[in-house]
Amino acid sequence: MKHYFTAFLLLLIAGSAMAAERSFTIRFGAATASTASLTNDNFISAVSAGADYIDHVTSVVSVFPEKDAIRLSSNNRNGKFNIHLADDACVVATKIVIDARRYDNDRDAEAALMINSETFYITSPADELYTLYIPSRPEKTLTNIIVDAERRVYLNAITVYYDDSKGDVGPVLETVAAPVFTPGAGTVTAGTRVEMKSATVGAQIYYTIDGTEPSSAALLYEAPVEISHDITLRAFAVADGMKPSAIVSADFKVRNPQATLESYFNFAEPETLNPAVAAPAVKEAVDLDGRTFSDGDVAVSFTAAEDGNTHVRLYGSYDAGTDLRIYNGDVMTIRSLNPAFVITGAEVTVSLSGANSDAWFLPSAGEWVWERNCWEPGDEAVTELALASWMQSSITELRVTLDQTSGAALTPAATVAPVYYNLQGVRVANPTTGLYIKLTPQGASKILIRAE
Repeated sequence: MKHYFTAFLLLLIAGSAMAAERSFTIRFGAATASTASLTNDNFISAVSAGADYIDHVTSVVSVFPEKDAIRLSSNNRNGKFNIHLADDACVVATKIVIDARRYDNDRDAEAALMINSETFYITSPADELYTLYIPSRPEKTLTNIIVDAERRVYLNAITVYYDDSKGDVGPVLETVAAPVFTPGAGTVTAGTRVEMKSATVGAQIYYTIDGTEPSSAALLYEAPVEISHDITLRAFAVADGMKPSAIVSADFKVRNPQATLESYFNFAEPETLNPAVAAPAVKEAVDLDGRTFSDGDVAVSFTAAEDGNTHVRLYGSYDAGTDLRIYNGDVMTIRSLNPAFVITGAEVTVSLSGANSDAWFLPSAGEWVWERNCWEPGDEAVTELALASWMQSSITELRVTLDQTSGAALTPAATVAPVYYNLQGVRVANPTTGLYIKLTPQGASKILIRAE
């Protein structure tokens, strides 16, 4: 019996030793380059290796075959496709690595790829590797790879790494040491700074502040996180040539959470925004429709108007550098990321470009004070504020102030009632028959109200 038990232990040890990180690659390239976009049916013709990992492809739009890659996007139209993986390729992935480059043109400097809802800016016109780390979860299986490109991108290959029994066994990879929080968790004083460290030399740490699961598209740890309210931090660490660490979390409660918070967005230096944006050249622009930026507990999103030829964008002015231009009907939505804090103020700095630069907004709550270029709240607690531009508003900075709600019950953003303005920009509490501007956090639109 002793010999059988020993043999059983050896089998277990041998099985454990065989466990390794593996990968499969889908590589692109066609016999002949073409300016005709691929379709769902002929997409596979531009797959030079790894076609067996693909069951079928859908949603192919503006994808063009090249001899060593596929090119996505054309004529301001996003390129996109959805690869549905074959059954054998549906694995628990640890990371996805894309080999890509952008078109070598100043107009395509803002090229980006969205892989399964995570955005990567393709910064170089030379081939480079971009990695999406996915902390392993036994219940999460990768079944498809959704790719959406903004501006022109050349995609050479997609490699999926995973822990499974499929494929050739490569070298066994060590796991990055999980981050350690200091202080670890518990009740702290407002203003406490939490450090994150991994014992693995050179490791990078990604984290979230809202309790959601982090990925490599989350916040990159660069400095201690200041705690000013109750918060859940979650983080993991990555390093080249190693498996990502496990996710760790820590709950912090603040014993004196009465601090006032301020967030700052510098549109004159867009490379400081989160996520960063390369400053446009003179008389060039970066479209911000649908884009969101964050700082601390504040997120700022932009929505273009339904009509008009020019929409919200960062513009390289000829006389004053970069500024943010929001045109008539475009909406800037300011949102508190923590429901325990309300928005108590929003102030902009007007651009110095041109002789008539200004800022004038129609707010979904409170009042816009044109003389001081700021928004002031009314009696209601506001966690989401829509500011619709009433003209061409040109600004370089936005400062948002938050404060504790003292336990006040807040109205969920999804149920915020619309606000109406007449065509002279005057807010109307109970609109009757006529043409009005209807404003919600999702955007502004003109509506015609008819008598019943």
